[in-house]
Amino acid sequence: MKVLVVDDEIVARKAVFRSLNEEFQVTMAEDGPSAISAVKQEKPDLILLDVEMPEMNGFDVCKAIKKLNSGCEDIPVVFISSRSSVAERLRGLELGAEDYLIKPFEPEFLRAKLSKVLDYRHERDQLRNQLHEANQAAFQALSGTSEFGTAIRFVEKTHSIGCHDLLATQFFKATDQFGLNCSLMIKSDLEVKFYTSNPQNPVVSPLEKELITVLSEAKRFNDFGARTQINYPYVSLLVKNMPVSEPDRYGRYKDLLPFMIEVANATIRSLNIESQLIEQSHNLSKSFEIVKQTLVQLTDALRVNQEDVASIMNKMLMELDEEIPRMGLDDDQETYLIRRIDGAVTEANGVLDTGTNLKGSINNVIRLLDHLVDQQNQMVDKAIASKNQADNTNSGKPTADASLESVAQGGNEVANEEGSCQDEYLGEDIELF
Repeated sequence: MKVLVVDDEIVARKAVFRSLNEEFQVTMAEDGPSAISAVKQEKPDLILLDVEMPEMNGFDVCKAIKKLNSGCEDIPVVFISSRSSVAERLRGLELGAEDYLIKPFEPEFLRAKLSKVLDYRHERDQLRNQLHEANQAAFQALSGTSEFGTAIRFVEKTHSIGCHDLLATQFFKATDQFGLNCSLMIKSDLEVKFYTSNPQNPVVSPLEKELITVLSEAKRFNDFGARTQINYPYVSLLVKNMPVSEPDRYGRYKDLLPFMIEVANATIRSLNIESQLIEQSHNLSKSFEIVKQTLVQLTDALRVNQEDVASIMNKMLMELDEEIPRMGLDDDQETYLIRRIDGAVTEANGVLDTGTNLKGSINNVIRLLDHLVDQQNQMVDKAIASKNQADNTNSGKPTADASLESVAQGGNEVANEEGSCQDEYLGEDIELF
């Protein structure tokens, strides 16, 4: 431990030197200016400063030292003086001195005082370090809480996102708050889209697209220098400025980003399923319409055939009425022929009646298909309207979930309506098929 002794009297300096030399590394100065110069060069651990000195007294020297930078202002100062008044002591304490010794004093007393001052300084430094560490921990905790809150807000917004572009926008709003420069690849069933968080260069370069695409088939985490790519089935994130020099911050981002990417991946999967269901609903409506038109054509053909058969039968009966008397048949032959013709006409009429009932059943099926088509179109319109509302306002109920729910509910409604319509429209007539 280095001690600087400042006193204009050489006898006093030597006395102090002999008292401290065995335990401390002692440096001496004879006046204020040389003391200030020694403080700057030596940076002692403690200053023993005489108050009564010519030109520049101990109080002025202490005041000058406390104004120095580079940690010199924190060096503990102990005044030594032959004056013992309370005013002198108070002035020394006001200037930042740690203690005030009255001349003369015993060497043991001096060493005890200095040891106490140094112990106090050690405890103070420890408390300062603990305070600094506590402040750092609190700052990190607050930073982590703020970053986690940003991630949670992104998750909340994904519930009302209805398209990939809006998802990328909300994701970059979160990463911008983290101070990260990112590129994003989103894969749907029909296309692959690339996005960047850099507003000055909003287009992802071909080389970067190729890099992201190649790494998307690799492992979940890919780290190379300050760049990190995180891959999920429907989305890959490339971060181009990970804070590798800040381990705590780097670790927080390695925890938060996969969480956000996983949520984005689930949202994209929901949007893909929603698009598939809407497309399937469109195709189903078209299929219903085709079946309906086919049945209408079949009904028209059946009606025409019934009319043709009835016309042929009527024409045949009229011709028989004219020709039988001219055939020269005996009574038994004529009776048999007429009875046989009447039986055939009765059977033909029965077949025509069956065709009429069949036509009624087909008409019931056509009405059922009309109803199903209307229900299906309403379901699709509802899903599309919900999706468009989310795209325009980014608020309200979870778009993907709500649309999927509406599709599922619509499917259940169609199934329920189908059962009721079959009971109502088809009934016993359906047995005629």
